[in-house]
Amino acid sequence: MKKLTKFKQLCALLGLFICLTACEKTETRHYDLLEPEKEPEMDITAYGVLAVNRENSGGKTANEGSPKVVDNDYKTKFLINPYVDDLYLQLSFPGGIAVGSYILASANDAQGRDPKDWTFAGSNDGTTWTTIDTKQGYLFASRDQKVRFDVPNKEKYRYYRLSITAIRDGSGLFQLAEWRVNNVPE
Repeated sequence: MKKLTKFKQLCALLGLFICLTACEKTETRHYDLLEPEKEPEMDITAYGVLAVNRENSGGKTANEGSPKVVDNDYKTKFLINPYVDDLYLQLSFPGGIAVGSYILASANDAQGRDPKDWTFAGSNDGTTWTTIDTKQGYLFASRDQKVRFDVPNKEKYRYYRLSITAIRDGSGLFQLAEWRVNNVPE
């Protein structure tokens, strides 16, 4: 008896569906306009050309040379010895682009080598720099830690520079696993 009742219910629903789809609709429907979706943020690091003012003693092709800091591999690192407080890493882009966040990742060993103070700046001529973000006394909590820094930047710059003005232990070696930059969606 239960099977017959379920069958009748199914037939009634099917009949209702056929009637609703076959009948002429005369009502007007209004739909709220949805805001267009924003373009998702994108990691643009690979589109930039890296330059540094201080290189690993083995050169840029060394196991811990500067290209390791933008290779999108968080297990590699850029290391210099000795650290000098005028160190900078720079990315240049063929046209201006707005960067709205950047990521720094601590390397695998010796926390004393981590950047502690830095300035993130943009430029269109490579000479005049506009400070976008500054950190003083920042301490990474662990090894291989990725930290994102959102910045209130809408300006399009051709050059972005990360100037490392102090490291955690104050002297010795500098290391950084990764530096990534992300665009500002239009």
